[in-house]
Amino acid sequence: MNKQKRNRIIIIISFITFVAGFTILSYNYFIEKRNLAFEKINLQINGNKETENKSDDVVVESNQQKTESVENSSAKTTPIIPDKDYIGTLEIPKINLTKGFVDVNSPHNTVDYNIQIIQPSSYPDVNGGNLIFASHSGSSNISYFKHLYKLSRGDLVYIHYKNTKYIYEIVNIYEQPKNGYVDIYRDINATTVTLITCTKNNDNTQTVYICNLKSKEKEG
Repeated sequence: MNKQKRNRIIIIISFITFVAGFTILSYNYFIEKRNLAFEKINLQINGNKETENKSDDVVVESNQQKTESVENSSAKTTPIIPDKDYIGTLEIPKINLTKGFVDVNSPHNTVDYNIQIIQPSSYPDVNGGNLIFASHSGSSNISYFKHLYKLSRGDLVYIHYKNTKYIYEIVNIYEQPKNGYVDIYRDINATTVTLITCTKNNDNTQTVYICNLKSKEKEG
């Protein structure tokens, strides 16, 4: 085989390898974008617009319909809720947050009492599900998410639920306009916890924290 023919074969093989690699990368990119875009289109939650001096609260409802804004006040106090009413606990070690949450259908499942579970949500034991929490981020004593701004990608979030500790890692943090809706971008094949609160020092946006399940441990 002469040198010219050998070089031609090498060029052809290199070209085929490049095309194959590009096709695989493009396919993976397409699948990832398709998965992320799915919930962007189909999952919206609502919130009111508020200011920092009114405790920078988040009020959210489900089913893609806007709701009435509630009056915010930095003088709000935490109602007493029996421990037996909590079905699980959200724990974020980096910001020293440990807070129980009630069933999604409980009358205490509201940001004026607790961290609130937003519909549509799935509990942690649902594979591929998304448990969505929202809470105040201002200065009142029900502003449970006031330190979320200190979190970064790679930080850990724990959910204690039905004698199991679910360990999540923050994989994405992004802001959304405070226009009554929040788009959730996540991998629909991952089991996820989503945290939503108002953006610190910005009255016009809310911040979304996407946390993917890494592992789980039995407790008790």
